Amino acid sequence: MERHRLPPFGAPGGSNDDWDDWNPDRARRGYTGHVRALRDLDLGREPAIDLPSPVARPRAPASGALSPAALALSARADTEDYLTVSYDIHEPGFAELHDALIVPQWSALFGRLLLSVFLTLPRATGHQVLDIACGSGYPTLELARFLGQDCDLAGIDVWEEAIQIARRKAADEWLRNVTFLVADVMESGLPERAFDTLTCNLGLASFADRPGALGAMWRLLRPGSNLLVTLPTQSAFREFLDTYYLTLRDLKLDDYLHGLTRLIAARPTVEQVRTLVERAGFAIERVVSDSFTMRFPTPQAFLKAPVVQTMYMGGWRALIPDLTVRRLVFNEIERRLRVRTEAAGGELVMTVPAVCVSAVRM
Repeated sequence: MERHRLPPFGAPGGSNDDWDDWNPDRARRGYTGHVRALRDLDLGREPAIDLPSPVARPRAPASGALSPAALALSARADTEDYLTVSYDIHEPGFAELHDALIVPQWSALFGRLLLSVFLTLPRATGHQVLDIACGSGYPTLELARFLGQDCDLAGIDVWEEAIQIARRKAADEWLRNVTFLVADVMESGLPERAFDTLTCNLGLASFADRPGALGAMWRLLRPGSNLLVTLPTQSAFREFLDTYYLTLRDLKLDDYLHGLTRLIAARPTVEQVRTLVERAGFAIERVVSDSFTMRFPTPQAFLKAPVVQTMYMGGWRALIPDLTVRRLVFNEIERRLRVRTEAAGGELVMTVPAVCVSAVRM
């Protein structure tokens, strides 16, 4: 006997409980029926997503799990000079490599702190969550798995290639309570006071206008609702920064030494983040600190690591425009780091302090 089919999700006559009438391909387009704030927003439907298969889950993958383009980028990191190699986030394979390597090695460490704070927040059925600067869907998809059908989530990012991967993963897992939007949060067109919780895992530093971004987050939240922001502090990779500083000092390269000091100072401290958040109209509820270590077998392994190459190395090496002087300095840094590695029994340990700021929209 043919089973009666319910109206499509979000269609007239349907309900939010019509779980047996969902087509997972809709997740690849970013369906809008489940998140109230997106229902009337014109997202501009994309064609069907065609990505390399399989798309690696957020863990370090076997090499066969990556597409040829991503493997080529991975090989570039291993074989080319870390003092000159460059990457473009829009080139084929980069978003996939980021999802497969950088998310588990970096984003997930901060995301676990965010999730532990999120679990302490009050929420009710129909809770609406927006994850800002979500990239390829972490921790958006983690939240979707945990919250289930009683709560709805949206992820937003300007990085279209990463959003495509997030949509593909949501579709592959049949996660119906999440959708993804390619947009700048400051120009998204989302209605004000639409969300119960906003999360931003490592994304605040990516905004050139941080006060403007926080102002947009304030407008999107309902009064009394929560914002969670994670970030590394200025002293991330302190062991390297100390070595870099001492090397420049000992070589009497004072101009570069002052540049390094300014570069470090440009990264926000906990107090600076507190001030930014409070000036945007939030009240700080909690500041939760943690620290994790990253371990490398050699200084070269650290300096060539995808996390370091894509997030920090560009700034570190740009301090010394002359390539000959740059090589001199980094050769000495490597030598000193090798001494540290040998003294530690053959392992180079780097410390990364992590902070999660929990605030309420006033």
